[in-house]
Amino acid sequence: MIDGGSTGDVVTIVADDVILSGFHVRGSSRVMSQESAAIKVNEADRVTIRGNLVEDSRYGLYLLESEGSTVAGNTVDLGAEIPMGRRGYGVYLWQGSRTAIHGNTIRNASDGVHLEFSEGNGIGANVVTSSRYGLHFMYANSNRVLENTFRGNLAGAVLMFSHDLLLKDNEFSENRRGATGAGILLKDCDNPFVEGNLLLRNKYGMTVEGTPQSVGATAVFHRNLFALNDTGIALMPNAPITFVENAMIENTVQVQVLGGDAGSRLLSAHSAQPAQDAHAAHGGETPKPPEGATWTLNGSGNYWSDYRGYDADGDGVGDRPYLPEPPFAGRLTEDETLRLFQFTLAQQAIDVATDMFPLYQYDAVIEDSGPLMEPPPGLVLSEAREINVRLLVVSAAMVALAAWVAAGVLDVSGSTVALRVRALVLRKPAGGGAQA
Repeated sequence: MIDGGSTGDVVTIVADDVILSGFHVRGSSRVMSQESAAIKVNEADRVTIRGNLVEDSRYGLYLLESEGSTVAGNTVDLGAEIPMGRRGYGVYLWQGSRTAIHGNTIRNASDGVHLEFSEGNGIGANVVTSSRYGLHFMYANSNRVLENTFRGNLAGAVLMFSHDLLLKDNEFSENRRGATGAGILLKDCDNPFVEGNLLLRNKYGMTVEGTPQSVGATAVFHRNLFALNDTGIALMPNAPITFVENAMIENTVQVQVLGGDAGSRLLSAHSAQPAQDAHAAHGGETPKPPEGATWTLNGSGNYWSDYRGYDADGDGVGDRPYLPEPPFAGRLTEDETLRLFQFTLAQQAIDVATDMFPLYQYDAVIEDSGPLMEPPPGLVLSEAREINVRLLVVSAAMVALAAWVAAGVLDVSGSTVALRVRALVLRKPAGGGAQA
């Protein structure tokens, strides 16, 4: 064990080709302004930090201007008792390149893995839990994120002002605390390619703003599974993404277009100069990226668990477009109190009734002209029904409790409660969002 006694950095590496392995390192200073770390690499290349236990420090592993290094198989726990705002990053790479961050277990950090002004790095098979952001990029280009697990954080991955990113075969699950609660949050990024990821039980499966940012750039989401999220995809209007052959399974709201206060809270502004603004500032004319997202490509769209169309010619693609107009989910985006009735018979009855009799419909926010009749191979969530049964039982108990309180405390009958609930759910929202 190497214990720094809560003073300064504990281990500092300033020579190339150093290997640090098998140590228990703890006790750096926690003074906010000092940015002290358990293990700090300062302008040294090809350093290997492997198989160490890091605890009770401001930052865990801090690499400054390091090239070709390896951070593998370490366990970093910065302390559950430390307030979130006073924790540092588990692994922090500043102006680093060609570094492998692999197989680490990180918990109770501010950001599990944080890259800033760092290019050409690989982040693979790490597990980050109980932190603010599992992964955070700021001006971090050409990085690869493969087979990681980001579970139970405020947000899984927050990727900002970065381009040429690959996210493949990662799990982003149960990231739902606070106002963020997103599996993946993309802001002002160019050329991200996102494939084979599982986004499960988040508040928002994915939120996107200003992506792609530059003319000619893309943002491709291919064969990902979005399941059991409160909202599957939340888009700002300036997000012309390409979204093809993904599976959207039992998200309460499949797609939501953000704007106004809701979008501002979720995708808060950061001081930066996006690519198009920088181009204009140097005398160039600011070009415009494509308008609107692409949901169908070469006749193939996405799988939607609430699609009610048919496939007469048997080609695996629905003959009617997918137009999400769910009455309960649409109302839920405007009135959070209705979450009490989520996954209950009340929700199912409203959706079924309006499916049969179009009395209460919301305007569709997107159109997928080639909806798939079956999920793409490997994108099936077998436990979805089981999970919803549990939620149904809990929600039914809450409804019964609410009715009992209303009847006993407010001295009203059960039938009156039911009528008031029906009026709350079915009343026409302000602004004409629905048609009665």
